[in-house]
Amino acid sequence: MFWILIRRLSLSLLILFLAAVFVFLATEVLPGDALDVFLTADDLAVMEVEEIEEMRRDFGLDRPAWVRFWDWFSGVLVGDFGKTFIHEVPISEIIWHPLINSLLLGAVITAITFPFALLIGILTGYRRGSQEDVIVSTTAIVGYSIPDFVIGTCLIIVFAVWIPLFPAVIIAFSDSSPGELLAVSLLPALTVIIGHIAHQSRLLRAGFIETMNSEFVERVRLSGIPESRVIFRHALPASVIPMLNSFAMYIAGVLSGLVVVEKVFGYPGLGRELIEAVSRREVHVVQAITFLSATLVIVMNLLADFAVIILDPRVRSLKS
Repeated sequence: MFWILIRRLSLSLLILFLAAVFVFLATEVLPGDALDVFLTADDLAVMEVEEIEEMRRDFGLDRPAWVRFWDWFSGVLVGDFGKTFIHEVPISEIIWHPLINSLLLGAVITAITFPFALLIGILTGYRRGSQEDVIVSTTAIVGYSIPDFVIGTCLIIVFAVWIPLFPAVIIAFSDSSPGELLAVSLLPALTVIIGHIAHQSRLLRAGFIETMNSEFVERVRLSGIPESRVIFRHALPASVIPMLNSFAMYIAGVLSGLVVVEKVFGYPGLGRELIEAVSRREVHVVQAITFLSATLVIVMNLLADFAVIILDPRVRSLKS
């Protein structure tokens, strides 16, 4: 098992490096560069070519791409994401509070999603084929199929316009306290939660049905163990493995959902900061946010792999 962990960790580090390369190359192909933001059309009309090239050298845009990548990546390894082009503000200061806010909202979403997904998945899996299973499963498929921005818009119309219980737009600053943000974040959280509860419950239902029909569970039942213990002690740990195997996709889905809801509701998180950075063509900010998001997905996937190794004896028995 030790060598399996080492192999997964090494693979994750390689993927992280490749993600850094992809993030850098993706921002390289964006139209324009920092000078397009820093200089107006009037400035470009009166400036000489030599002046523009000198400014390009000052920004470091004249250096080869691989040199700029290594300077950026070596800084990222020590937590230095550089400075913004226009105002030369450290990027870590810009993204720190939005990062904490997005992690807070993501943690709330996860803390609500998985208990409900476990409950729904177990109930529908145990009562497979019943009327309740058909209704819940159909509702889950519909909920998973609707895009986040449609769900968010519907929630705003119902609970902010027709029944004005919650604000349609969040009035909060990026450095607001967690309590202030949570007090106004129910609709953004629900927007992401609905689709993910539907998806995760379907995964658990499939895993639960497969486990309950396995020879292993049949042998446990024949030993006279109570049904509740069969479910929660033996069947459930094996049933969550499909959820864990797709955990990286879940984290990526939450991150993409946060980008949508933060823009729709005005939540002061990393997704909204990313959209604003793209509009300002602040390449270093885009690189920092994208790389942090990729790192989070990779780390969570690695932890999920470790959990699968612990829960699944078939994986532990594999020889490296």
